[in-house]
Amino acid sequence: MKKQTLLTLMVAIATSVTINAQTIALQSSTGSQLFKGQTALADAYTAASNADTLYLSGHTFAPPSAFDKQLTVIGAGHYVDSTLATGKTFISGSVILFENADGFYLEGVEITGGLYFTSNASVNNVVIKRCKVNSTVTISGDLSNPTTNLSLVGNVFIGRIDIDNATNVLLSNNIIANRLFNSNSNQISNNIFLYSSYSSYCIYGGNNNYINNNVFLTGYINDGNGNTFRNNVIVSSTPGYGATPTASGNYIGIAQADIFVNQTGTAFNYAHDYHLQNPETYLGIDGTQVGIYGGTFPYKEGAVPLNPHIQLKNIAPTTDANGNLQIEFQVEAQED
Repeated sequence: MKKQTLLTLMVAIATSVTINAQTIALQSSTGSQLFKGQTALADAYTAASNADTLYLSGHTFAPPSAFDKQLTVIGAGHYVDSTLATGKTFISGSVILFENADGFYLEGVEITGGLYFTSNASVNNVVIKRCKVNSTVTISGDLSNPTTNLSLVGNVFIGRIDIDNATNVLLSNNIIANRLFNSNSNQISNNIFLYSSYSSYCIYGGNNNYINNNVFLTGYINDGNGNTFRNNVIVSSTPGYGATPTASGNYIGIAQADIFVNQTGTAFNYAHDYHLQNPETYLGIDGTQVGIYGGTFPYKEGAVPLNPHIQLKNIAPTTDANGNLQIEFQVEAQED
């Protein structure tokens, strides 16, 4: 889509929000449509076709019963300080993906429930980026019909992540507050694992994964087999890597208080600062810093989505003497 067309859509959404809080722009090959009101997301989904894009304003939206199309869905973001002009975008309840949702892309929303892939369904090439998921991520099945090429990048995951029916998964640059279950032969890089326990493993049932450049606040890391651990920052001086691991370059026995600029406890907090105190000391296998601000997909401040970001919005409550309505917007272009 041309940048000018996209910018016009963003301003149209932001302007209409002053009158109808829940607003979605559906962009397709044939043009654009606006949907408003409590059923805006369900209505826009019904009208959408494969390869269409839905732009969600800041507000709360009820999702359709399931997403079974190849769609791009982009919200205004989930950090308060980066959505002051638009408000945060919430999807109430859970997001459920069916088998025809190959290529589904979701960015810049907070899901109040969970993210679920229908059991034993092959939903491929899905990207979940810069979202917050408050409940579980579940991809269940026996690998007879697996989900493949799943990218989970730059998110905040509050609930557990269970991906036993997924292969070729990239779990990168996320803040993970709970446990990871049943990950096999996947790439787990530059995440922060806040979960800490001396009785249960942070990564449970995980085999043959490449686990690099992460931060672990626990010593009970993994109970699986054949995992590779390289250049991770680990609080424990005697971490548990599971059976037959390959381990090299890990930074072990690092006090939690010495890792981040401002972080305590094991819960995610928007007020915390997850930058490393000494990024030049803790380098990953690629030479960039360990943690979410290193690697190929560095964490973006405020998790701002890729669409034009509205930084300032001033709309007069009434027209002037000439019947003109004063509107002021400040918009920043986004490359990614």
